Amino acid sequence: MRYLERYERQLRIEGWDQDKLSNSTVMIVGVGAIGCEIAKNLTLMGVGELILVDNDVVEVSNLSRQMLFTDKDIGRPKTMVARERLVEMNQFIKIRDYYKDVRELDNSIFEEVDIICSCLDNWPVRRWVNSMAVELDIPLIDAAMDGLYANLQVVLPGKTACLECHGETLIPREVQLAECTLRKRKPEDLKRELEEQNIVVDLELVKKLFEVGIKTVFDIKYSQAQILERVDEEVKDKIREIQELLKPKMPALQSVAAAISGLATTELVKILHGESLGKIFSGLIVYDGYSTRFTRVKLDKNKVCFVCGDYVKTEGAEIKVKLDEKVIDLKKKVAERFSFPDPEILYKKWRLEDDQVLREIGIRNNDIVYVETSRRFNPLPLKILLVDTE
Repeated sequence: MRYLERYERQLRIEGWDQDKLSNSTVMIVGVGAIGCEIAKNLTLMGVGELILVDNDVVEVSNLSRQMLFTDKDIGRPKTMVARERLVEMNQFIKIRDYYKDVRELDNSIFEEVDIICSCLDNWPVRRWVNSMAVELDIPLIDAAMDGLYANLQVVLPGKTACLECHGETLIPREVQLAECTLRKRKPEDLKRELEEQNIVVDLELVKKLFEVGIKTVFDIKYSQAQILERVDEEVKDKIREIQELLKPKMPALQSVAAAISGLATTELVKILHGESLGKIFSGLIVYDGYSTRFTRVKLDKNKVCFVCGDYVKTEGAEIKVKLDEKVIDLKKKVAERFSFPDPEILYKKWRLEDDQVLREIGIRNNDIVYVETSRRFNPLPLKILLVDTE
């Protein structure tokens, strides 16, 4: 009786079915300002189970907009603190928390999920989550903000555009340029790039950055918590110092987080209900707080999208190469075309080495290779088209 009384007001909504919420599992990736708000909303509404994923800890600067955290939580994992607060709000829901990069989770966890909320602040992991959702046919809601601007995209695999369908237009140009840069580099390359931006660093420091996978200016800008944990305090402080010079922290406002999170939660609930609460939005919503304007952008599904495109799924993506080229040349073409900064090429039972020549490997026209990258959940099948077939 108490359970039904808790949800009495929302039960009055025409088309509402509390069982559809209570029997569902929602994963929230990123427990920042937007992630906290959506988690709070779903907890109060009575979703059956929440899975919280984040690899960061609470900082002082979080407290102005991440309403699940207080001063006493500084230094603790966000997912752990969020679970404790949410359970206090509603004892009837189940919550699991994972203090790690979402890409490190066992695949079996994703198979339990009915819908995913991406509340991330960086494109590399957003691309991976998008790919995972499409591969596993899980609806995805992606929400983000920047100061008084925010956006929301709903991805229904096989039905609507995914995040990559219009990536050339929607992904920031700087990110695109960084993502298509192949990371087969030397420490001297990064040192030179930093000096071009008037940031002088010791080569020994750069070598330490390379050891943990930081090889480009972009890597420094968006270094995640799990990377910073692998370096000593002196190097960590230096990375943060360089980050502030390269990219001052993004402006953020609690009210904007609450606004876009409210819309995201509503669309999520509509997806769980099917069509009983109205037509599910498909496309992109952009919020401009300066002019108090919401803009709906129609996004058509891209048939040749290399993540969700019908052609890619049936025929596979294609790439042209010459037999006298090396594997590193193929990797560069893959990086430029698909914006994969770290492609690895798999052929038959082998992982190909950079200096191998395609002719010597025995690759033939129309052979399939597979591209592994941290930007995709599963390897990308790639059909080889030889332009110098003999």
